[in-house]
Amino acid sequence: MAFASLDDVNMHLPTDKLELEQPELDLFGLDAERIIRGYLAGVIPAAAMATWTSPDTTPELIRAIAGRFVAAFYYRERYSEDSLNDPLYAQIKYNEAMSLLQGIIAGTIVITDPTIPPIGIRFTAADFYPNATDEGPIFTMDDRLLTLKLGRK
Repeated sequence: MAFASLDDVNMHLPTDKLELEQPELDLFGLDAERIIRGYLAGVIPAAAMATWTSPDTTPELIRAIAGRFVAAFYYRERYSEDSLNDPLYAQIKYNEAMSLLQGIIAGTIVITDPTIPPIGIRFTAADFYPNATDEGPIFTMDDRLLTLKLGRK
């Protein structure tokens, strides 16, 4: 099953030029799903990803990423015979999807799904020493540093 619906994909395609239909969604959607699962495999628990069986059960952010990937793949295929170079619009949509994936991996973009634990490093005061919970002061301005003489005269 594809992570994205037809609406998720078609919103990223120029309405006056292209419209994706279900057979193409199945083909390109599978490729997009493989890429997304591959990138997120070490970040999102497999049990959480296993629940993404249709667009309705897939988090909105993942649907947006899949929609961009599928739009990029479809646009590239449709316009590939017109030029030897990749179409810029397809590359832009692909880059947007990759950027969102990288943000999820880095923890700067959060998937709002209760089955997914927070991703990335988020430090709190408890991660640093000394902090407000320690007995203090640990040192003061009047403390003297001890210097060691290591064999020097």
